[in-house]
Amino acid sequence: MTRRRFSAVLALSAGLLALPSLVNVPAVYAKSANKSFIVNRVQTKDPVVFITIDDGSVITDGLVKLLLSKKIPVTNFVLSEALKTHWKALHRIQRPGTSFENHSETHRLMSSLSLKEQTSEICRANGHVRGNYKKVPVFFRPPGGSHNSNTVIAAKKCGIKKIVLWNVEADQGKIVKSSGNSIQRGDIILLHYLNSLESSLKLVLAEIKRLGLRPASLRDYLDPAPVVATTTTTTLSQ
Repeated sequence: MTRRRFSAVLALSAGLLALPSLVNVPAVYAKSANKSFIVNRVQTKDPVVFITIDDGSVITDGLVKLLLSKKIPVTNFVLSEALKTHWKALHRIQRPGTSFENHSETHRLMSSLSLKEQTSEICRANGHVRGNYKKVPVFFRPPGGSHNSNTVIAAKKCGIKKIVLWNVEADQGKIVKSSGNSIQRGDIILLHYLNSLESSLKLVLAEIKRLGLRPASLRDYLDPAPVVATTTTTTLSQ
């Protein structure tokens, strides 16, 4: 009888020792999945970078002419209000390689909101973009880059495929990279629809040309649907 009890205790102890590893497996997988769901640059061997423009408060004729003449593929993270206010100008810059993605409905910091509020912000913004451009966004950029675990849950609920951050920012005649190095292939560059955008964009284009890089469409590299990347990349010309 004593041997049976001792064996039972050993079996129970072994089970308890194994339990933490079993419990941790889903957490590890979840962390890995979230890491791949949130990106701030693209792993690629192609000599490309990705120009993204946020918000949508200032859109000049000169900017529109620059985007169209250079045939620059741009990933736009435009707010719902800007879609209404600047829809004519935004429609003008539509071309292969340019997409309109999700930047929330009211530009509130996601980390300060509940899961329900985050889901509402993202899903409602999806509806506005689809209503204006007939395509559902596949990327979401949280305002200010602010996000938490609920942001991932909310984004996935709304059909988002990736949360897209950035690792290079350009404004006011400066290009700043988070690592302090020069721009490299795969970098995601953040600009804003401000009065300084046209000059900032020209600075970025000159710099990436000097480095032997070219702008490409994020959807060609991150969208799960297979797309031929060469159709929407471009070589900069004078």
